[in-house]
Amino acid sequence: MWWVEDNLEEDEQDVRHLPLRVMLRKIVPFFRPHKRTLAIASLLMLVAVAAELGGPLIIRHVLDVDIPASDRHGVLLRGLAYAGLFAIGMTAAYIQVIMVARVGLTIITTLREETFAHVMSLSLAYFDKNPPGKLMARVESDIERLRLLFSDVALALLRNAVLLGGTFAVMLFANAKITLAIMLLMTPIVVGTYFFLRYIRRAFRVVRRLYARISAFLAEYVTGIPILQIFGYTEKAQMDLARLNRDKYSKEIRVYFREYAFWGAFSSVEIAAVMVIIYLSARHAFGIAMTVGTLVLFIEYTRRLFWPLVMFSEQLDFIQQAFASADRVFAVLDTPSRTPDLPGALSEVPGDWGEIAFDDVSFEYDGGVRALDHVSFRVARGEKVALVGLSGGGKTTVTNLLLRYYEPTEGKVALDGVDIREYRQREWRKKIGLVLQDIHLFPGSLRDNLQVLRDGVPTEAMDRALEVVQARGMVERLPNGYDTELAEGGANLSMGERQLLCFARAIVDDPDILVLDEATSSVDPVTEQRLQDSLDHLLEGRTSLIVAHRLATITKVDRILVLHEGRLVEEGPHEELYLKGGIYRDLFDLQFAAHVID
Repeated sequence: MWWVEDNLEEDEQDVRHLPLRVMLRKIVPFFRPHKRTLAIASLLMLVAVAAELGGPLIIRHVLDVDIPASDRHGVLLRGLAYAGLFAIGMTAAYIQVIMVARVGLTIITTLREETFAHVMSLSLAYFDKNPPGKLMARVESDIERLRLLFSDVALALLRNAVLLGGTFAVMLFANAKITLAIMLLMTPIVVGTYFFLRYIRRAFRVVRRLYARISAFLAEYVTGIPILQIFGYTEKAQMDLARLNRDKYSKEIRVYFREYAFWGAFSSVEIAAVMVIIYLSARHAFGIAMTVGTLVLFIEYTRRLFWPLVMFSEQLDFIQQAFASADRVFAVLDTPSRTPDLPGALSEVPGDWGEIAFDDVSFEYDGGVRALDHVSFRVARGEKVALVGLSGGGKTTVTNLLLRYYEPTEGKVALDGVDIREYRQREWRKKIGLVLQDIHLFPGSLRDNLQVLRDGVPTEAMDRALEVVQARGMVERLPNGYDTELAEGGANLSMGERQLLCFARAIVDDPDILVLDEATSSVDPVTEQRLQDSLDHLLEGRTSLIVAHRLATITKVDRILVLHEGRLVEEGPHEELYLKGGIYRDLFDLQFAAHVID
């Protein structure tokens, strides 16, 4: 059944439950550009419903008038009219569905693009609470549900409402007593169906949760097969999977048994309703007289009532779910960026700046966790500065503030005394090249990754960047050079080549500032030595801020900042800090216990 195909369970704690009037104010603007199309589609829907209602009326006239009068000409004309009415109804319905589907797809395409663009503008603070993968999967699922609402469900609900109203009106006009008898018969059936469908949806949610548990089990254990084999856990893993399968099977088989039993009983009720009509149609029974044509008309209309009534209740439930989805989508769109461009922000960053300064900067993450506590330091243009310290000391927070992923809770980050918030984010970030600890390569070619999916980056710039990091041989090794398609995650490159590619990508635009956030932690020793040999060339002429895990890579920098528990506790070149015998020396000796200072 179509209502079982809901892939993601409703997470009510994430739904804001906006008032209906507020929700409509947000949704209606998307439909305004399509008012004319929707008006035509509504008119076509009325034509299709009228054609469907008119068919039984033509049949009744043939049975009650034309055949008794032996009017062959009338039978032929009514037959042609019936065929014509059917063709008109089908054509109107087809055109209407196409028109509404196009409107729905257009709206959803716009909504998806707006949502993605807005998500791209949000600060990292938002993603601390909303992991990007889960967020986009949830949003995509919600947007797909809205697509069904805008293009299929709302239209079907309206059509069923008009069809049901029209059907009951014609039946009441034809014979009110039989119509009331049918309504009395159908009322408990419809109510019972509504509650059964609520029950069956809950049962299928349980089955989906068990299916998700099995999927997660397989994903986790398949990736850990070497560990399972070495510790002899494979048989236990198979037993655990068998137990999960049995649990899912026992619940799922009961759900399907009850579902198919119900729909079998439901179909028999439809036949029972037809039998009631035939019984009541007997002349003079209960004071009711009915012609053969009217009998056929009632049978035709009655058989058309049952399924639309069931679908009507299902569509109402789906609309409630779709409004919950709309709540979540608009919650994303209504989330303001916590690092917005200020009104009148400058669109040009000076090219001849002299220094970057952290002036009494403090920063707290959501929840009150203080990452930086009144930190102040300056970095002169062209200076190479390393940040070291224990995990959680605030090193990465410093680089995140410089990149404007977050904004200081107190103090400011300034460029020649001007708060960097005075510049547009896009222009400020153009000045910075970034290499992170986690390697991320995009789908596409080597060229796409060096260009970061942009067009217009000259090949000479890519050649220069690869030359600086001593990776020109990587291009020569690949079968199609820059146009070689990278496997998922860059699997057709070695780990070292992937890291070097990230280095080259960071400097392909020749940025003023280079930020390396533990960028060598994933590199093998041989590649690290190659990188170390070219490090001076890589950083030459650029202001560099290096978050270091391997302290051997930063012994030649101009200055080292030691951060501990959010405070700047030591500052100076390698030899000076080592001889001082503080935290830096302890960290260094932990890595190089046998190292002797020259």
